[in-house]
Amino acid sequence: MSLDVDGTQVTLCRDNARPSVRLRRRYPAPVAAVWRCLVEPDQVNAWWTPMTVELVPEPGAAMTFTWPGGDTEPGQVLAVDPPHLFAYTWGPDTLRWDLSAAGGETDLTLLTTVADPGHIAYSAAGWHAGLDLLGDHLAGREVVPPGPDPAPPALVQRYRRLLDGEQG
Repeated sequence: MSLDVDGTQVTLCRDNARPSVRLRRRYPAPVAAVWRCLVEPDQVNAWWTPMTVELVPEPGAAMTFTWPGGDTEPGQVLAVDPPHLFAYTWGPDTLRWDLSAAGGETDLTLLTTVADPGHIAYSAAGWHAGLDLLGDHLAGREVVPPGPDPAPPALVQRYRRLLDGEQG
């Protein structure tokens, strides 16, 4: 079962040992532009706030996610198929970005698989907010983080209610 949350198609996936959330959005930008926003460090760091990401888009390459204040988390690039697939780990979680052309627009699907089932609503809300920021960046608008936390608390609560209802 899929839900529509403010223009984002959301699906809770429980087909493996760890839960996943699939988030789908359409952006009015070509695939090449969205791809650059996922794999070019200056583009990634223009919208992915409040942290910064160091990456080389090559399978096996290390990634570093740095929070304000200097705390870091490791990651590793798992797969790259330009301009359609980018997958990597972030700590114990896995993210897979798939892009496809839809006319002159791009359909983006993000599958985030989390190690901690209790973290699924937070992850979904954080990525929902992040996809909003990506949309702002692609549209040339100022990228303004939703607050000090990448997952706005009200959105986390909304996802908890929605995902709990979907599981029932």
